[in-house]
Amino acid sequence: MGRPEKPVDSTGGAVAAFASELRALRAKAGNPTYRDMARTALYSSSVLSSAASGRRLPTLKVALAFAAACGGDRETWRRRWLAAADARPAEQVEPPARAGLPRPAQLPLRPRGLVGRDAELAGLAARAGAPVLVCGPVGVGKSHLALRHAHDIAPAMVDGQLYADLAPLPDGPAGAAAVLAGFLTALGVPGTALPASVDQRAGLYRSLLAERRLVVLMDNVRDERQVRPLLAETRTSVTIVVSRSSLPGLHGVPRTRLDVLPRADAAAMIAAAAGGRAAADPAARDRLAALCGDLPLALDILARKLVSNPHVPLGAVAARLAEPGAALRWLRVGDLSVRESLDSACLRLSAPAWALLTGLATLPADRPVVWACGRVDGAGEPVAEDLVVELADAGLLRHGDRAGAYLLDPLVRAFVTTAMAVLDGPANRELIHR
Repeated sequence: MGRPEKPVDSTGGAVAAFASELRALRAKAGNPTYRDMARTALYSSSVLSSAASGRRLPTLKVALAFAAACGGDRETWRRRWLAAADARPAEQVEPPARAGLPRPAQLPLRPRGLVGRDAELAGLAARAGAPVLVCGPVGVGKSHLALRHAHDIAPAMVDGQLYADLAPLPDGPAGAAAVLAGFLTALGVPGTALPASVDQRAGLYRSLLAERRLVVLMDNVRDERQVRPLLAETRTSVTIVVSRSSLPGLHGVPRTRLDVLPRADAAAMIAAAAGGRAAADPAARDRLAALCGDLPLALDILARKLVSNPHVPLGAVAARLAEPGAALRWLRVGDLSVRESLDSACLRLSAPAWALLTGLATLPADRPVVWACGRVDGAGEPVAEDLVVELADAGLLRHGDRAGAYLLDPLVRAFVTTAMAVLDGPANRELIHR
């Protein structure tokens, strides 16, 4: 007979109540020692004792092992644990025991310099359970927003963080299979135990997701089949998907669609980098925001260049970017490039969609593209709706303020115009910049 347990702190809320329920189950089973329970639970006696201490909520796997060792029903105790997990502070969770493996912490660095997006972040924070999709045009800051949100909630996700960039992976199920293999390995599944089929891997992954508190971020998703096997509705984990496309085939997934920044936020990004130069020349600051199309990627590159060239007046930078074709040449730093981002989007277009985009680039720049009744205003020939949707899903057309209206951003227009001048016809578009 071991020493008596310390009483559970009655002020401990849901965690203490859950511990008391575990103790009552153990008493009903005849008060087996924790050492005897450890033989069937496959957890150490100290882990099982801690589960019933009331100091922290044990992980779901430990709680279920404790209950099983005392003859408890698995589903009943799973529901009790979920109810306690929802009611307790996030920090009162026992860190998971994973056979000596570290918790996965795969998120890239927290993005710096994010301006605005308060409403979008609040919307993401308010959603729980179902996966969420962050979508929008090229360079609009989708990855930065999703990564910021993932880092914000990471402290509550006590079982870790999973991250995958799907850009280099194949489309469809092959991409999903590769991501599942990586995630399952990070969660402690040995390579020899990985199921062969995508469906089996997905089933195992969803089971683990339901029992843990994880934040999962999948970036640069191209089609629904890449991620559909990885999506699950869970009360304990959060899954964030990032894509230029709205992925309409994903039913019931809430979408946060990003647009370019409001001019005030775009100007604030420039002011944060330029310091006194922005205050001394607000007209040049606003002109630079306009030349960047208020696009976060372009503004981020501009800000980096302003910081590295602290003595160049904003007016001189604005004059340079206003030269025909100069903005796309200038807006690149290190491995960041507006031109290359637009190029990657255009290379995936069908030939008819590229032809439509080149036609739209010749229309007046001061009015939206309006598609209605099978025609685009000013384009002449009938236009199939799926081509307009293809351009929007590629992130090359932004949704306007009314149904059927789209906007062609100045940097996209400049890219297409440059490509048209370099190449004779859309059939050779894959040769751009090579």
